[in-house]
Amino acid sequence: MKYFMFLNHPKGEEIYKVNEKREEILRRYLECVDLLDTEVEIRGKSYSALIDYTAFSNLANFDCFNCQDPCCADNPIIYEKETREFILNNLKLYNEKTKNIDILLEEGMDLVEIVNGIKSENCLAKEQYIEEEISMCSCSYKVDNKTTACALHSMCLELDLSIEEIIRIKPLVCSLWPIDIICEDDMSKLYITVPDDFTTGFTIEDYYDTPCINRELTRTAKFRRKNPEGFKYEEYKPIIIAYKETVKNSLGEKAYTQILNLLLEKKLISEDDILEKEQQIIKKVIDIK
Repeated sequence: MKYFMFLNHPKGEEIYKVNEKREEILRRYLECVDLLDTEVEIRGKSYSALIDYTAFSNLANFDCFNCQDPCCADNPIIYEKETREFILNNLKLYNEKTKNIDILLEEGMDLVEIVNGIKSENCLAKEQYIEEEISMCSCSYKVDNKTTACALHSMCLELDLSIEEIIRIKPLVCSLWPIDIICEDDMSKLYITVPDDFTTGFTIEDYYDTPCINRELTRTAKFRRKNPEGFKYEEYKPIIIAYKETVKNSLGEKAYTQILNLLLEKKLISEDDILEKEQQIIKKVIDIK
């Protein structure tokens, strides 16, 4: 089995191969939970999938700008053509965020070499500079002296791009995080779930120690010492609601609708949850205006 969203990782099979122990845990887990057998559409291609749909009722709060965890810790994939073109078309803004152009100029490269690297190098720059002079992900940046964020996402927001455009430009794994997708070696089936107390035994990382998907962490003194603001307990919502547009535009509207309807049918979420989220969005728009 393989971690689907890391198949194009610069380090290859070392990263994307599921070890035997985790595969065994996953297969046992799939025998015990309710699954949605459907098709998903990812990057314009259809796949047969089993979705651990009840996990999408798990509570989450993607309060990225109040987060102290370095989610953008490394380069998750060999960057796609659309990402490279977006950076090249907005090179000044990319450099304002990441300082990567300035760093490489300081290292003695000229602009032509730098541009050629963005066009062709796995991680947008020569390997000798990755994780050294250019630390963490090549597309990460520091909002302040505490918070690490995605430069691609922030650039898209500043350029007033749609959620569909943002998801096309960002690596899929970055858009869908922390949702995890595992596949058979021959790609005949995808298994889609969300990290929690149970699934963290086989997901690619132990994501459940992060506050965005573990609400109980926010009630601990240790967490509040590190994160005095944000991640309000009452602002956590089911993932299918908090991530509505992301799920629709990453897995397809059909899969989104099927998950939503099953959760409503099983009473794992309510119509009130959906209405409350919509009211929050309207209020934010009014506040911004």
